Amino acid sequence: MERDEDIMMRGTKQEMPGFRFRLLRPEKKRELWNPDFELLFLLRGSGRVSYEDGEVHNLPMGSIFAINRFQICDLDLDEDGLALSLCVSAETIASFHIKLLKCEVKCQSFFYMEDQQEKFDLIRRDMARIFLEMYKNNEEQPIYMKSRVTALLEDLLSYFTSGEKVEQGRGGRERIQRASDYILQHCREEITLEDLADHLYLSRAYISRSFPQYFGVSFREYVTQVRLAHAVQEMHSGATLTEIAYHNGFVNETAMIRAFRKYRGMTPSEYRKQMKYTAEQSEKKGKEREEAAGDHDIFRNLLQYAAVTEQEVETTNESAVSVTAAVNGRKPRVAGHWKRVINAGYAASVLNREVQDELEQLVQELGYELIRVKGILDDDMCVLRRNMWGEIQFCWNYIDEVIDFILSTGAKPLLEFGHMPLLLAKTDPGRTMRPALSSSPRDLAEWRMLIKNLMEHLRERYGINQMRRWIFNPWISGDVITIDGGDEFFETWKASYEEMKRVSPDLVTCLSFGLGPEEHLKAFIETMKEKECVPEIFAFRSFGTVIYGEEEEKMNLIQNNESVNMIVSRDPDFLRNRGEKVKGLLQKAGLGALPVLVDECSSNIWQRDLCNDTCYKAAWLFKNLLENEEALQGIAYFSVNDRLDEVFPARETYHGGFGLFTMNGIPKEVCTALRLLGRMGSRLVKRGDGYFISTEPEKNQSQIYLYNYVHYDMLYRYRHAVNISRTDRYRVFNMGEIRTFSVKLTGLEPGKYCLRLYKVTKEHGSSYDAWVRMGAPERMNRMERAMLCHSADPEYRVWEQETDPEGSLTVQERLEPHETALIEVEQIL
Repeated sequence: MERDEDIMMRGTKQEMPGFRFRLLRPEKKRELWNPDFELLFLLRGSGRVSYEDGEVHNLPMGSIFAINRFQICDLDLDEDGLALSLCVSAETIASFHIKLLKCEVKCQSFFYMEDQQEKFDLIRRDMARIFLEMYKNNEEQPIYMKSRVTALLEDLLSYFTSGEKVEQGRGGRERIQRASDYILQHCREEITLEDLADHLYLSRAYISRSFPQYFGVSFREYVTQVRLAHAVQEMHSGATLTEIAYHNGFVNETAMIRAFRKYRGMTPSEYRKQMKYTAEQSEKKGKEREEAAGDHDIFRNLLQYAAVTEQEVETTNESAVSVTAAVNGRKPRVAGHWKRVINAGYAASVLNREVQDELEQLVQELGYELIRVKGILDDDMCVLRRNMWGEIQFCWNYIDEVIDFILSTGAKPLLEFGHMPLLLAKTDPGRTMRPALSSSPRDLAEWRMLIKNLMEHLRERYGINQMRRWIFNPWISGDVITIDGGDEFFETWKASYEEMKRVSPDLVTCLSFGLGPEEHLKAFIETMKEKECVPEIFAFRSFGTVIYGEEEEKMNLIQNNESVNMIVSRDPDFLRNRGEKVKGLLQKAGLGALPVLVDECSSNIWQRDLCNDTCYKAAWLFKNLLENEEALQGIAYFSVNDRLDEVFPARETYHGGFGLFTMNGIPKEVCTALRLLGRMGSRLVKRGDGYFISTEPEKNQSQIYLYNYVHYDMLYRYRHAVNISRTDRYRVFNMGEIRTFSVKLTGLEPGKYCLRLYKVTKEHGSSYDAWVRMGAPERMNRMERAMLCHSADPEYRVWEQETDPEGSLTVQERLEPHETALIEVEQIL
């Protein structure tokens, strides 16, 4: 069940206390009153609002209204209703507009017709822009947030204030809040003024005076309204009126009916009829609402008032990065572990000729040592069947084709065996689009027989000496630890491990952990030791995600069949920090000597992350490979092609898949960036925030890599896609800045140098942006695909530059957010 969550105002260098956004849902009851000023906007559906004087008003979608401090107000949302609440504390209001504390705000859009909403649209705009600033995490400019809040308070003061209220003292507010808390806890019991006075150590007379002073109603009326608010919530259930009355502290059904008439202006039966009518109207208009909402994002109705275009959110802030690097002298070797492993995806995909061509290109260009394939025992590889007598028969044809291809490229295979073939599976916990089961085997002996026969076949076909150069992952990733439990996972893994070692003790095995939290990883490592099946290599996966609820910000996910209960971490250095945790846990377990590699990584586990097709992914790749290339023994980007078939195949070419190439073979920006990394020198000169400098001393060449990475904004990390579309995908990031790099290379041989710039931008090196400029055709012919393949070439400039007499040369380059660049510096002989 989705929950009512606070959206804390974060992202500024100095916290701004007193601001709080909340999502209000039907199943979570809002407080009857609030010591803060509150502004509510109905994001979705419909509902009703009732006040202490008994007035009840219907709320259509898009309604915005203010609730003054201490004002009794009950919000009743229909089943599909969803509201966004902005609370502002008295202290914060006083710091902006002390006058507003003494005024009653009368902002209630539901009183007015559609052609009378101009003033309310100003408040909608102000609220939308505050929300926009909040989730953009603008760390450098907290003044923007203050200016947005000031604008809201000024507009409320100018257009919606009427009369004056006496400001109550702080001590009185605290005491009356304790009184309210007591009533909320005991509202289903008999509550007397004497009970409350004894509990608070206050006089009856003081309490009697305080309730009308703060709430505008007597003590007894307040208790009745609290009980009624809870009773209204239960009107959505099938309980009888008598049951609801007794459950919520009314002496009988008649007393509850009287309260309904007084404070809701109708009987409970009439109220239920109105609810039913509203629900029918909502259902009737449901299709129309869905079409208007587009991708069903809950914040679209609010943010349309922000009137912010992509041009407006483009940064105007600039910063300068100055680097001095000496290229002469002894330099450490570049580890280059990022190009040890390339992911081919599922084994069945490698049977596709286009995928083979792409793998072949990258192995030849970049020199990959290993091609990783997963699922070689999946049912789409047709490895076994039972004949009419129930006997198991094996077929290795497709596996042979995959391994033969890998060897033909000059690379070696990294083979992940799982999943479990259906004929051997103990359970069927549900499949993705692929024929893949995460079940343990029904009969471990049959599984052993499968592995034994496969390994004997590989030995006969390829020879032990060849196989000793490969890497074997004897089953699947340890994600299954959360499905079957650790014991069954490790029993299956150990059985495979033992059958492999029987063929040759020298075979290299790899055990992989998936996406679980740190405590699961710790238990995973401990079990690995306990079961005595420690591999030669430990691998983990990094998709930049954490389990929902692990981080302080809590914005509910958009649930759909492509989502899991994970969000993108706020940490832009997730891969590095995850790697350090893994190595630290292995060290504590006495396994610090194990090589650690990342067998799958990407920026997001979402297979329809439209940012995967943009320049953002090139900057993400530069950042994560360059900053981690030495710390890990392999970083395998996932994956070479968008063909995964874990969800329905997309109709469009640029649908946000994981691949370096689209399904029809067009290289994406991330592929262009990868090829630029392949030009790296063998020695490391210097690295830092946004840059990496290498050199090739024997050729008098240096390479300057630059990148301007900007992380997802908070709203998109929680999968709210209100600011992204098929042709507009750059408005879901934090507020970045333009970075101007000034790199001074010293220690060069004096003379003239040729400089070559390769740069990936929206205008150059981005096949996606070229597709948008082409008109974003849903289907493309061969000529259009060929043009887009050519558009993946980066911007290219060449010029000559002479060093100063001391052998120094300065290069400058300006990068917009998400841009990447390589500048090659080569002496002209």
